[in-house]
Formats: sequence, C-alpha cells, structure tokens
Amino acid sequence: MSPSIDWSHTSSFVLPLLVFVLILRRSLRERKVRTTRMWLYPAILGAVALYTMAHEPMPGLVAIVSFIAAAIAGAGLGYLRARHQQFTLDQTTGEISSKATPIGTILVGAFFLARFGLEFFTHARDVPHALGLQRATDAGLIFSFALMVAQRWEILQRAKALRGEKVPSETLAP
Repeated sequence: MSPSIDWSHTSSFVLPLLVFVLILRRSLRERKVRTTRMWLYPAILGAVALYTMAHEPMPGLVAIVSFIAAAIAGAGLGYLRARHQQFTLDQTTGEISSKATPIGTILVGAFFLARFGLEFFTHARDVPHALGLQRATDAGLIFSFALMVAQRWEILQRAKALRGEKVPSETLAP
C-alpha cells in the first residue's frame, strides 16, 4: 500500500507556482529597463525566501557556511549574467531595453519548485534527512537571491553608463 498524500499542503504550491509563472513570463521577452522599479522583484524573492526559511529550526554551522558560499557564488554569477545581457538605448525616448539569457531564470524557477516540492513531499511522508534536503534548496534560494541582486546592481550601473550619467569607471569596462 502506498503512503497517502496529505493534500492540505497543496495550498503551499500556489505562491511558488505564481512566482514561477512570473519568472517565465518576464524572461521570454525583451524588457524596458526601469531603474526605479528594478528592485521590486528581488525584494519579493527575498521576502519569499525569508518566509520559507523562517519556518525551520536554526541552521547549523555547516548550513550557514553553505548559505554564505551560495550567496557569494550567486552574486558572482549574477554579475556575469548582467555583463552578458544586451542593452539598447532608444535615442528619441531615452528608454533602455535589455534582452536576458534564460539560464538564470531557469535556475531560479527550478530552485523554487524543488524547495516547495520537497517541503510538500516531506510533510506528506516521513522522509529521513528531509531537513538536509531543505537546507540544500534554501542555499539554492539564497544563491538565486544573491544572483538577482548582483545582476540588478550591474544592470543599474550599465544603464546609467548608457544614459551618460556619472558611474564609477570600473563598471564601464566590458
């Protein structure tokens, strides 16, 4: 007899599913760079990640070290991802458009789905070492958040440079 699934936790899939759909929708098209609103999405991702991790016991030293490593790796990859985006400036309107690569988008969506899927199935079944798996996906969420923040920072610097605003000289190098 297979274990039954407690479907009361299915409501926990609504938020990650909405976030995943939003991520996919945004990544499939060329977008205008709106420097005034570009921090909204990372703020939402950070809040969701904090909310997710707040329901767990305090992480141990190994988990904290993995979270720090994930943040450093995410920030580095976010910077590189932004450096490989194409930006165009419309001279008549002054608007900047960007065309993103889908790799980072897939990573963020995959970590969200994995994290919430693990939570759902570990609550539905008695899974040994479930907390360790959740810590790994938490590190993935931290990685994704750091990736997004570093990417937005670099996009902001490049948008300012395109518009001719004052930017530190090291951000202008390709």
